Amino acid sequence: MGRYFIGIPLPKETRKKLKIQSWPGLSRYKDEKLVPQNNWHITLAFIGHLEDDQRDALIELLKVYQWGDAFKASARHFGAFPTFEQTKVLWMGISKGRDKIEKMALELRQRLDEMGITYDNKPFIPHITIARLRSPKNCSRLADNGKMKQEVSFPVNEIILYNSEKEKHPYGIEAQIPLTSNH
Repeated sequence: MGRYFIGIPLPKETRKKLKIQSWPGLSRYKDEKLVPQNNWHITLAFIGHLEDDQRDALIELLKVYQWGDAFKASARHFGAFPTFEQTKVLWMGISKGRDKIEKMALELRQRLDEMGITYDNKPFIPHITIARLRSPKNCSRLADNGKMKQEVSFPVNEIILYNSEKEKHPYGIEAQIPLTSNH
């Protein structure tokens, strides 16, 4: 039994570009828990614990469902949960491709409901988590400089069922499901 989530991976080159964009603003939070760069992704649904038979059924569902064509997305701005004034999580927000990612998450969550698999059903905001703060902090300075210097584009061409056992870096990959090539 592991802790699972379904997400969109970011290519290594994209993670490097995003790190360059984000690090100047994050340097003042160096004592916080920065998410390792090789774990950066966009979560579509956090599931938590699954028994092996549930995991296997979920993998089958992910493989047979028609997820649609691959597409381009991009990150453009910084965000915070719950707010910049009481930040617990810092993230980079998705601009281009946001609607398609939101649709993928909605469809995935509908399939999980049909299977009776529970997941974190907070409102979905497509983002890449870059830091978890140990205690809430005022990060308004990041909000003031909320735009990144340049938009960073990346391909969305697969989804992954990840296993996020504690201290496992990078996250374990249970299944990779390619999106349809749109050539």
